[in-house]
Amino acid sequence: MFWAVTNEAEAFPSVSSLPAWLVPSVYLHWSTDWLRESVAIATRSREHSLPGGAEGPQRGDVVVTVLGDAGVVAAVELMGSSDGDSWVTDELFGPERPIVWADLFDGAEAYAGSSGWLPSEHARLVLDGIAEQFRDGPVHTLDPGDCGAGPLASDVHVLRILGHRIVTGWAMRREERCATCESFVDVRDLQAHDDGAVRLGTTTAGGRTLDQIVRDVHLMCAPCHELMHAHTVAAQRARLRPACPGCGTRGTTQRIIWGMTFQEDVMGSEPDVVYGGFEVPVPTPDWYCTACHANFTSTVIVSRALQTTGSTASGGTAAGPAEPSKGAAALLTGETPATDDDGGERLWQPEGY
Repeated sequence: MFWAVTNEAEAFPSVSSLPAWLVPSVYLHWSTDWLRESVAIATRSREHSLPGGAEGPQRGDVVVTVLGDAGVVAAVELMGSSDGDSWVTDELFGPERPIVWADLFDGAEAYAGSSGWLPSEHARLVLDGIAEQFRDGPVHTLDPGDCGAGPLASDVHVLRILGHRIVTGWAMRREERCATCESFVDVRDLQAHDDGAVRLGTTTAGGRTLDQIVRDVHLMCAPCHELMHAHTVAAQRARLRPACPGCGTRGTTQRIIWGMTFQEDVMGSEPDVVYGGFEVPVPTPDWYCTACHANFTSTVIVSRALQTTGSTASGGTAAGPAEPSKGAAALLTGETPATDDDGGERLWQPEGY
C-alpha cells in the first residue's frame, strides 16, 4: 500500500519528536558586541564572528546567535569548513521576522547573556521555537520605552537593523541614507529613533507588536536624531546652519555680520556670531567655520534648468551651462578672490583667531 505524500507543514515532525542522534548539537552564541554583529549579519559581511577553539562548535553543529539585552535571534548557522581560526558557515539563516529568545521555550531566560552548548532537550525546543515563530510570528512583544534611553534600546536597534529588508525592500548596505536629511552614513554610525509615540499620538509607544516596532523605528545620523528630541535653541540653531564646505563639519559655523560696530558685551552675548567690520569684501561670505577657518556663503546659483549644448527645434543652438566667473567660483568653493601681496590666497578671519 502506498501513502500519498503531502507538503503540508503539519505533516513534518518537529525536532522534539526526532531521536537524539538526529538532533544536531546547538551552540548558543550570545554576543555582547550587538552593533557590529547585527550590521555584519544584515550586510552578510565576513566581520560576523563565530566561536572557535577546541571546545567550540565544529563542522555540522548549529550556532544560534542572539544579540541585545532581552535577546533577539539574529542568525541560525550550520557550521562548515574552517578557514584558519575562523569558521565559514555552509548555511546562514537570518530570520527577517523578529524572533525573541525568551519566547522559544519556558526557562529560556536562564541562558540570558551566556554562551555555550545547550542540553539536547533545550536544543530541540530552541529549533522548534525558531521554526514556529518564523511561521506564525512572535508570541510576545517588547516595551521599547523612551527612545534610545530605555533598558531595551539595544534590542530595538538590533530589530531595526535585522528587519531592514522588511521596511525598505532591499538588503542593508554598508552605507544607508539618514531618514531625515537623506545623506549616506555608515550604518554603524546611524542611531535608531522610535517614532511610535508620534504616529500613535500618545505620550508612550507601548503595546505594539514587534513588526510595528520595526516599522516605527528609523535610522538617523546623530545630528538629525538630536533634533528629534528636546534640546536647546542654541543647539538647534547650530544644527540648522550649513555644513562647512572645507572640512564638512556641521555645528561649527558662525554667521558673519557686516557693516556694524560691536562691543565686548555684545560679542559675549552672541557667541555664535562674528562681526566682519565695515570693509565688506566682494563676494561677501556669510559664514565662518571655527574649525578650519574657511569663510563661505550659501546662495542660489541657478534658477533655471540647464541645457546641454546642441541643436534646438528652431535650428538654433541651446545655451549650455556658462562658465562661472571668478566671483561665482569663489562662492562655490568657499574662497574669496582676495590675495596677499605675494599672490597667495587670503581668507578673512575675525579678530582674535
